[in-house]
Amino acid sequence: MTAAIHIKADRIKAIKRKHPWIFSKAIKKVVGDPKVGETIDVLTPDGQWLAKAAYSPHSQIRARVWSKLTSTKISLLPKYKEQKLYVSQ
Repeated sequence: MTAAIHIKADRIKAIKRKHPWIFSKAIKKVVGDPKVGETIDVLTPDGQWLAKAAYSPHSQIRARVWSKLTSTKISLLPKYKEQKLYVSQ
């Protein structure tokens, strides 16, 4: 199971308007134990999927949205020494 955050109802509109940042006060609940930089699902309070985001547990900006498409796969290309990010849709 992928780690996830449930955001507060009054913050859904910002995600739908494509705002990429989710602040710590916007989070209602964290599911699982996401690590720094882990890709998580962003959900409404009732569990509807909204986006994929990178999690940052020690930042005021707790998550940064990568994609609003469920089919997006985010990974690092191993052939690069400096670990470049690859996003496919």
